[in-house]
Amino acid sequence: MYIYIARNLRQDGDREVMEMKRTCSSCISSFFFFFLLLLLLLCFTSFVNSQSDSCSSKLGVGNLIPFNTSSLTCVSAWSSEGFILRYTKAGPSLWSFVLSAPDTGAYVAIGFSPDGKMVGSSAVVGWTPSDGAGTVKQYYLGGYSSSQCPPDQGSLPLVQRSSLLVSQNSRLYLAFELNTAQPQQNLIYAVGPSNTLPPSGGSLATHRDKASGTLTAPARGGGGECSSGDDSGEEGDENEGGGKHPNDGHQERGGGNSTQSVGGHSTVATGSGWAINLARKHTLLTAIALLLQIFLR
Repeated sequence: MYIYIARNLRQDGDREVMEMKRTCSSCISSFFFFFLLLLLLLCFTSFVNSQSDSCSSKLGVGNLIPFNTSSLTCVSAWSSEGFILRYTKAGPSLWSFVLSAPDTGAYVAIGFSPDGKMVGSSAVVGWTPSDGAGTVKQYYLGGYSSSQCPPDQGSLPLVQRSSLLVSQNSRLYLAFELNTAQPQQNLIYAVGPSNTLPPSGGSLATHRDKASGTLTAPARGGGGECSSGDDSGEEGDENEGGGKHPNDGHQERGGGNSTQSVGGHSTVATGSGWAINLARKHTLLTAIALLLQIFLR
């Protein structure tokens, strides 16, 4: 009888030990699950923050841009695409611009139009190829096909050595200066097809979307103010056609004898912040969804 009781007690003890092991194993699994889920959510939050830019925030890449960015007026130029334009009149015949946009593996562009239409305008276009060699070029937009939009052409008096493409935290910052007393006030914004970059020759694929806006007088006092931007699409019919391609000017800040083309390549400045691309975003969201499905089973 005592042997029977002892055997039952031992069996009960074994069951309790097994139950405790299962409970501990479940607790450990739950802990690691929630820890991993929290880590993934933090990564996703970091991605969202890295994609954002606004007129209420300071330009974080100002130290990488080759001109003074401390007094730039800021506008939300194209809210649906996340375009932010900062600019100022830096001198009697000098204007500074920094266009910020999400990096979707496409080109970003800002054009200056005499009549508000895309055709006939000149644009500054920038992108970052897979090898990291950032490119900034000027284009004359003579029509809707690649052959009608030749690179290294246009009427914009770009300042030498001011054009730069900065890539930081999944955003592109297209910086340039113009030697002019007053740029064209009609602005055209465009973004290329996602994950489709221009080839080495620089020919542009048809834009995925475009918008128009107006260049207003810079806010007095510089970048402390944020004026509203024009987020409407381009109005009116655009007649397809070419016309004469204006010659590409050769301008230098404060004069000079440089003969370098204002188009061509510029060095990309890569920030030290942690960036995550769209493919990683998709992988991150997929991992979170799978973890939730496993845990809820």
